[in-house]
Amino acid sequence: MDKELYAPKELQKFYEQAFSMMATQGWRDFMEDILKVKTNYNDLSTVTDTQDLYFRKGQLDILNWLLGLKGSYEKTYEDLQSASGDM
Repeated sequence: MDKELYAPKELQKFYEQAFSMMATQGWRDFMEDILKVKTNYNDLSTVTDTQDLYFRKGQLDILNWLLGLKGSYEKTYEDLQSASGDM
């Protein structure tokens, strides 16, 4: 998401909706599934060549991004709240 494209109220709404989604059981189940997939992808015994290795690395990058999304949003939201309080 490109924060520069959003007005403050739209940005506030975006984060509120994201946090609401991430508070659901469905999101927790999804994160649990992602963690299981990541555990399987960390096993390199099935990698046969460098192309497979780089493909696996890309898969792990995406899974790590998903697993860290909530924390990243929380940090950005806190930073935005702090910055708006400084004005």
